[in-house]
Amino acid sequence: MKTLLVLIALCLPVLASEEDKEALRKLRGIYEQAIAARDLSALQPHLAADFTGVMITADEVKGFQGVLDYWKKVEGFIGDKGSYKVTLDPDDTLFEGNLAIAKGRALEQVTRGGKSFEFTSQWTAVARKEGDAWKLVRIHAAIDPVGNPIIGSLQGMTKWILGGVCALAGLLVGRLLPRKKS
Repeated sequence: MKTLLVLIALCLPVLASEEDKEALRKLRGIYEQAIAARDLSALQPHLAADFTGVMITADEVKGFQGVLDYWKKVEGFIGDKGSYKVTLDPDDTLFEGNLAIAKGRALEQVTRGGKSFEFTSQWTAVARKEGDAWKLVRIHAAIDPVGNPIIGSLQGMTKWILGGVCALAGLLVGRLLPRKKS
């Protein structure tokens, strides 16, 4: 009889964990839809009162108002005619008591000024179970600071500008140098 009770006790966390994983999967969908709709209000009920995060640009946000302020900055970069789409690709989540630590990749696409940038960022999220609901406590996102397409585009523009300045300088120097008479 004791063996049966031990087996049941060992199975309970697995059953609860699957239910908890499903709740976190729903949160992933809410996030993706909120970004697609450019309306983050659906996220507010899923943020803990002490929520903080470090965004992909290394900006720190605190609370839902911090998320809204950051989103205004993102929308300013994208512009009215631009777009931003994200798809989360999570790895397995680690559950420890009332905490869940999730990580994965975000497949992101930004369209700005007719140019499209696709990149993958890495993210980590810590959620805490409050009653029957999981609330995000902390998130962190990161992107390769050197090898991403936005930096590549800026480097390409810099090369064109530098090339133009050098060509102009060459023309001016050539024009100003005294010429030998033959």
